[in-house]
This record gives sequence, structure tokens and C-alpha cells, in this order.
Amino acid sequence: MSEILKEIREDLKSAMSLEIKFRKKHYDMGNGITYDKVIARKTVARAIISMFPGIGKKPADATDDDTIKLLKKYISQEKERSLYELSYLKEKDIEGKTAPEVKKLVSNKIQELGDELTSYLIEIAQEYLPKQATKEEIAAWIHENIDFSIYKNKMQAMGPITKHFKGCDGNFVKNLLIELS
Repeated sequence: MSEILKEIREDLKSAMSLEIKFRKKHYDMGNGITYDKVIARKTVARAIISMFPGIGKKPADATDDDTIKLLKKYISQEKERSLYELSYLKEKDIEGKTAPEVKKLVSNKIQELGDELTSYLIEIAQEYLPKQATKEEIAAWIHENIDFSIYKNKMQAMGPITKHFKGCDGNFVKNLLIELS
């Protein structure tokens, strides 16, 4: 089973326990732990676990790559939902547009807003993703581990690099490879 998924399951158990404590006696956890944050953690954990049938896997058979893929999908869905909830996109903005046009509009708006578009749910889901390696760390690893002479094109080295740095953005690696040329 995925190590990330194990962590998500443990957090779900903890959130469920804390929820009961909050309900029984208006429990005060201190340290900034609020009822809303506990419920958000529980919501994220349940949502991720429930997404596994959509990729044709049981949670017990999942890899970290599967879990990362679902986390990214969940974050994307939450950001899209937030666009409408926070009125960054309105019905008049999408009226008369085709599905691909709406998808592009949503994608552009999410990219434009960047980190401004967030919520407890998004922040919690992002906590489970592996931390992005720095440009220097990736470049050092490339110099130590990649022999470009075995590739016809430097871009063919993207696979091993992104596999080693799980969750690393492909465009980031591509741009780094271009710089190293």
C-alpha cells in the first residue's frame, strides 16, 4: 500500500476521533486546531480514498504514484469548484462556450490566480504531496545520475528525472533541461 495513503488513513482516523471529542464537549485542542480544520482533513481523506475505484484500483493495491495522481486531481477539482464558489467565474463567463473552451478558461483562471486560490481542503491535500525539489537539487542529481550520451535527445531524460523526483512538474524539468543544454 502507498505510504502516502497510509498517512491519509491515519489522519482520517485521527480526524474522526477529534471530531467526536469536539462534539462531546466543545473540545479545545489549542495549537490552531479547529473543528473546521478537523472536518476538512476528514473530508480530504475520505475523498481521496473514494477516488481509487475511478482509476481501477483498490486502495490496498495503490502505489504512491497513484495516490499523488489522485491528490493532484482532487486539488484541481477543488480549485475549479472554488472559482465558481468565490465568483471568480460566473455563469455569464461560460455562457455559449463549448466544453473545451470552458476547460481552457478555467485552467487559465486557475493559473492566473495561483496561490491566491486556496482553501483548507486544498492546503490539506497539498500537504500530502511530496515537496518540490529545488532547481539546484534537481540539477545536481542530473549531473550525478544522467548520462545524456545514451539519449538521442536530452528531453528523453525527463522520464527518469520525474520518476526520481515524484510529483515534480514536468514543465519545470523540461525548462531545466533546456537551460542545461
